[in-house]
Amino acid sequence: MTGENLIRVDNGGDQTRFPWLGTYRLSRLENQLLQDALRHFQVFTDGQFPKDVARQSLLAQIAADKSIAQAAPGLNRLIEKVRADLIDGIYVTNLPTEKSITYLLSLTLSSSIGSVFNYGSQNDGRLVMETTSDLSEPEGHGAEFDWHTEGAWIPRERRAEWICLLGVENAPGSYTAYAPIKPVEQTLSSRAKAWLHSPSASFRSPHGPASDASTWSAPRAVLSRSPLGHTEIAWPCDAIRAAKRDDAVGAGALAELSSEINRQHVRASLDAGCFLAFNNLRGMHRQATASDGYCLCYKTFVRHSLRALQVKGESGPIFSLTDASSPRWDQADFQHPHATSGEPEHRIHV
Repeated sequence: MTGENLIRVDNGGDQTRFPWLGTYRLSRLENQLLQDALRHFQVFTDGQFPKDVARQSLLAQIAADKSIAQAAPGLNRLIEKVRADLIDGIYVTNLPTEKSITYLLSLTLSSSIGSVFNYGSQNDGRLVMETTSDLSEPEGHGAEFDWHTEGAWIPRERRAEWICLLGVENAPGSYTAYAPIKPVEQTLSSRAKAWLHSPSASFRSPHGPASDASTWSAPRAVLSRSPLGHTEIAWPCDAIRAAKRDDAVGAGALAELSSEINRQHVRASLDAGCFLAFNNLRGMHRQATASDGYCLCYKTFVRHSLRALQVKGESGPIFSLTDASSPRWDQADFQHPHATSGEPEHRIHV
């Protein structure tokens, strides 16, 4: 890990080097105020965090509305930039680390960004997922995973827009890296850019054998434009190949893309009390685990609106991955929440 790629927030971060990233470090007073507020909500539920995910979501929304703006106004202003799509990621440090409120803290921070949800097949349908590595699991230890976007095979309108990670317990040397696609695209050659924006690649569905042609998607583009004009990327790690076997440009375009990502990414240590949220549509990420020690992070998926995921009157926050992966869509799903009326951008109806 080089110093140039490591995010530091002791002095507020260097916004000239990473204009797409917002950083914030809570003061000791802000830390205490936020901790006291979340303790209050734990007491409000008789000290027992609700087991029902809809109640968890509602409690976290209330806590987000009542706690963050009052305890840490500066953090609240930064989150407003996230909701307005002005930045691609935030990194927050010196958050409360009291274990009894960590789960609620994860949901509260995520709910301040948007609507938290999950797919039913992930982590037994829990709203907050745990990502871990342990010495007892050598195959997942000391590893650096490939660059990817989550759910690349899922239609855009039903993918996770934001991924939120809260460090709970992490050994030194573990980190999560993120690279926004906009500055990367600006450095690509015209030849690579044209290939990446054209329907020239195919993605393999999860767990599908590479030899089975039926598991690969129809030709599609790796890069695209959002309804608001943002550059977006869908890249399922190693489950990608050129749609045409005799494509001589594809390998070079993907290699060029990978090279620029490696050059322009930033790395964030997810120690206890650190929170990283990044846009899953507008960038790629990867994680590296330390060679020794136990690592634990809480992870959530967030969207501005869950309307496109709702099937037969479902209101969330757990949805069928099979339905989400289906090709059906409604034109209204592509409208940005700030331009529509109806469901508030960071509310879940329960």
